[in-house]
Amino acid sequence: MAATTASAQTIKVPEGTEMVISIDEKLSSESSHEGDRFSISLDEDLKLSDGTVLRAGYRGVGEVVEARDNGALGKNGKLNVRLVYLKVGDDRIKLRATKGSKGETRVGATVATVILFWPAAPFIRGKDVSIQKGTIMTAFVDQDTSLPTPLPSPPGDID
Repeated sequence: MAATTASAQTIKVPEGTEMVISIDEKLSSESSHEGDRFSISLDEDLKLSDGTVLRAGYRGVGEVVEARDNGALGKNGKLNVRLVYLKVGDDRIKLRATKGSKGETRVGATVATVILFWPAAPFIRGKDVSIQKGTIMTAFVDQDTSLPTPLPSPPGDID
């Protein structure tokens, strides 16, 4: 009896490969907290150097790195996120990307209020920031990743 070796073929997604990623949830400095996870998805098809195409729709995870609500005396909100990974079947492609936003500071209004109406000063608040659902980010593959072929379809695709 001859022994057969089933060698699964793989494709390589090289480190530094650029991907267009969509944030699938609205995030806000008012309601988000450090460590919160949110969903992301591959927004555009990605053609690799060997001709393989990763179709849009694969999903993954991002994480809130820093979230600060707006505050009294015109202190602005702050929201920083990073993209963690994209999942293709049972495999994860680690990503490298960050996005940060700050709300508008209202220092002028605060100073004028403090001078004219001291008791009202604590009620002047800065603005919260948000990242809207559907916001597009550019991410890069964080390390060489091998994926077994054939590639599974993205979630929601029907062949």
